[in-house]
Amino acid sequence: MKNINFAINLGSNNTTIYKAGVGVVLCDKSTVLTAIKGKREVAVKVGQEAIDSGLDYRKIVSDGQMDFSLAELMLEKYLQAVELSKKDGVLFLVPMEDMKYTNEYKNLAYGLGINRVDVIPSIIATAYGFEIERFAKSFLLVDIGVNTEIAVISNGRILHGATVYHGGDNIDKKIANYIYQEKGIELSKESAEKVKNEIATLLPNDNRTINIDGFIKDTTEYASVTITSSEIFGLVVEEYAAISSAILQIMANCENEIANDIKKHGIYLCGASSKINGLEKFFKVKLDLDSFRYKPDAVTMIGAGQILDDPMVIEKIVMEQRLEEV
Repeated sequence: MKNINFAINLGSNNTTIYKAGVGVVLCDKSTVLTAIKGKREVAVKVGQEAIDSGLDYRKIVSDGQMDFSLAELMLEKYLQAVELSKKDGVLFLVPMEDMKYTNEYKNLAYGLGINRVDVIPSIIATAYGFEIERFAKSFLLVDIGVNTEIAVISNGRILHGATVYHGGDNIDKKIANYIYQEKGIELSKESAEKVKNEIATLLPNDNRTINIDGFIKDTTEYASVTITSSEIFGLVVEEYAAISSAILQIMANCENEIANDIKKHGIYLCGASSKINGLEKFFKVKLDLDSFRYKPDAVTMIGAGQILDDPMVIEKIVMEQRLEEV
């Protein structure tokens, strides 16, 4: 029987691959540059190389939807890089919303010659990374990345959860739109993301600035523009307020005992966009909950490693997901 010894997270922004007993063996952008060779579309460059090419690359996830054909082209290159063989098995970590595409993820693996494959919600791996999966009490996990995953976890099971399409991607788009409308400068997605990463804040007195280059509106000329934290403060607050509302909605569906557990333990935070300045204070004001953050960029794959170490754990998680679907 083939062992499942690789975990793959096909994220909207990054693809991460973990190998049992080794650790993270690949983390690169979820992008691919393709060309037609004969009658077939093939991957020419993937990841950061595709972005740096200056050519028209594509992301495997657009508007929250996975393009499985593109994902296969990209993943073929990545699996070659990590030397995954036909003897190996794969565990896909996917958003809760994507669990309905379990068969598509399995077919993706089969198309790449992988015969042993399972699919689980990535938030379960996050719970293992936080080491709360075996506790009888209930915990609230919030993974804020390109989008946001919110889940109430107890004994390694999702009691309540949702994928919310608010997060880093929306902030990037809002920043780019603001600078275009107010400054007359068109930014690339990468430049808008840089603005977010360096000066986005939930603290009203934050006064950081950044100089960023972009095209002058309706021209091919380049120019530099200065942006301040205070200028984009409102649109950043708007996005995290939407996340707060989604958390409140999840908690409103919880029984009193579960809600009391969450109030006691607070929010377990992770994801790249959970690192924004002032988030803990923001959630304390909006939700009256404390926040706990641990290795926001790595906790999910840490949990994946723990899951891979015990085949019985994988079977348990997969079986629980099947029972929940019934």
